[in-house]
Amino acid sequence: MIPLLFSDPVGDDHGLGYAYPRAPLFAEAGFADLTGFEALRSGEKLVLRVRLHRYPNPNNAPHGFSLATIGIYVHTGPGGQEELPGAGFKTPPGQGWNWAYLLTGWKAEEHRPDGRIENVSVTKNGDWLELASNLSPGDYGYYVAVGLYDPFTPWHFRPVRPGGGAWTLDGPAEAPAAVDVLSQSQNRAYQSGVLQPVRATQNRTPWAILSAALGVLFILLAFRFPRR
Repeated sequence: MIPLLFSDPVGDDHGLGYAYPRAPLFAEAGFADLTGFEALRSGEKLVLRVRLHRYPNPNNAPHGFSLATIGIYVHTGPGGQEELPGAGFKTPPGQGWNWAYLLTGWKAEEHRPDGRIENVSVTKNGDWLELASNLSPGDYGYYVAVGLYDPFTPWHFRPVRPGGGAWTLDGPAEAPAAVDVLSQSQNRAYQSGVLQPVRATQNRTPWAILSAALGVLFILLAFRFPRR
């Protein structure tokens, strides 16, 4: 597989301009702000890494954070489920998820579209949360979404309602519950409700440009310093 690493801007964790719940618990910014995602090989398994801007843990959750919910949905082959549960987005047609990972301060689960659920391990390594999947490495498509943790919803994403409240996000009716997603155009994703997958092939272009530039440099140096 080709290692995948994406960064996400700091401070874009407000969806369609959502206002956070008014309870003092949510006053501290950055706890649901996705800043990085990585997929890499570890032996014969796929490791998924997520980075948030901050990790406050007022409820002393065992994973070291307690205010955010993270969903990672993986497109491994044709078909799959086109609704991203919890996050509230859809995938493009024919690019649904075949495996999904739900990560909160209290649980780390692997989900299949047929309802199968298995616990997986997660560790905090510096600023990264590392999740050990049961997937073999491959060049897959990934959907990554972060929301506010809610213990009373099935996928633990806190809902959005017009007017909001002490424990509810304020935003348009039927809007996605995720406040931040990994996307090359987050505004377009929220306006359309369709989240495009990120893939390792999107990382190839910068490396191709760098390789070409190095090739030109070597040629110039060869002419500048010919062998004697």
